[in-house]
Amino acid sequence: MIASTKPPPRMGQRRRIRLLNPRSALSTITVPETIRKMTLRRRGLFMPLNLAVCAAVVPPDWEVEIVDENILDGPHQARPDVDVVGIGAMTTQARRAYRIADEYRRLGVTVILGGIHPSALPQEALAHADVVCRGDAEGTLPRALADWERGSPRPIYDWNEQPDAPIATPRKDLLRPADYLIFNPVQTTRGCPHGCKFCTTPVVFGRRFRRRAIDDILNEIAAAKEIYNSRVFLFSDDDIAGNHGWAMDLFGRLRGLKIRWASMCDILVATNDRLLAVMRDSGCLGLFVGLESPRADTLKHSGKGYARADRYLALIRKLHAHRISIWGSFILGFDTEDWRDCMNTIRFAQRADLAMGLFPILTPYPGTAFFEEFRRQGRLLTTDWDRYNGGSVVFQPRRMAPQQLRYAQLAAFHEFYSPRSMLKRLKAWPLKKYSYLANLAVWRGMSWYFSRRGRRLPHFSDLHAAAPDGGRREKGSGALL
Repeated sequence: MIASTKPPPRMGQRRRIRLLNPRSALSTITVPETIRKMTLRRRGLFMPLNLAVCAAVVPPDWEVEIVDENILDGPHQARPDVDVVGIGAMTTQARRAYRIADEYRRLGVTVILGGIHPSALPQEALAHADVVCRGDAEGTLPRALADWERGSPRPIYDWNEQPDAPIATPRKDLLRPADYLIFNPVQTTRGCPHGCKFCTTPVVFGRRFRRRAIDDILNEIAAAKEIYNSRVFLFSDDDIAGNHGWAMDLFGRLRGLKIRWASMCDILVATNDRLLAVMRDSGCLGLFVGLESPRADTLKHSGKGYARADRYLALIRKLHAHRISIWGSFILGFDTEDWRDCMNTIRFAQRADLAMGLFPILTPYPGTAFFEEFRRQGRLLTTDWDRYNGGSVVFQPRRMAPQQLRYAQLAAFHEFYSPRSMLKRLKAWPLKKYSYLANLAVWRGMSWYFSRRGRRLPHFSDLHAAAPDGGRREKGSGALL
């Protein structure tokens, strides 16, 4: 363990904190050139909302700086010009976060680690930090900094010790809009009452649905319209309509702002016609919905028992009838499925006329039920956190080879976003301008990526040819990659 050696602060001295977002495959889609092809030369997909929230709750007498390594031309170099560095990390960022943390501690700078991964594995994170903040920054970071100023910080601060700390309005003034495709995400809720076995949200943010003050939400949107001329917003919630009554109030008040917006939501929103009407009138362009699989046994296996696969098409059509586009997420690699089921999942997404599709490989993130289950069964292939990115196979699938699962994912993205599929799903009218632009961006990025490497785009027919026995693991099954 590396211990920082900076002396305790002097009373009345103005302190400096640097908040740092380590390089992430999720922010650059692994290859920076690819993301820039897809985002009109933007350096990153999403601004680091987590750090902007952290900046908002730092005491006002501190100087605050945000550094996003994802938009830098090279790796961030640790510098002893701050008193404290706060580093947020998802699992795929953890190794890089630890390297940066170690560099700062060698320089005598106090390191605070937070985010999803340190929250799930605080003891691991403490080997690289002086302090770990678990869960919400609002309930942890101010207390950690106050104790640091007194010279007696604790090793771990847990948001459950202050669970009612209000969701803060992020400080976006510390970042440049031109660096990001999505610069004005707005968070309205935290937590999720469901217990899906693949999801980190219940572990990190709890199963109690927590709501932000609606006045604060409206004020943040109004400021973004005035300062940045923003008219389209992303609500970065796990389930913006998890509480239907509160969502009705929020959407009713959004109508007067004349904005367009999208957010994550569960499929149960489509069971409430009144809510759908208010949602549409408030400017909803589309919803990102975690569907996971069109198979009932898979939903049961994943802990998503509240969803019914046999109702998916009817509920999606109801959303379409309210002129709300659906961006569906399907996880590939559950124990109930082989690569043919992956192919059938993509066919379902096409039949449902989904505007966008996301097809991550099942990833047993630390803290989730699947992580404990696969570790107990000896099925984790690696704990190299760099590979916990939704695009690598880090566990042994039950019904297919790891190479088959990875190839099925590539084929899924190719076939779903092909021009023929795009035209069939989106149709000519009504014109879905934003969906067309997003589809074209993904197709452009994929085509450029594979052509640059001299490789043909993947097809499910390749898996048919390589595994005529129905997908059982066989010698040479990795030759496709």
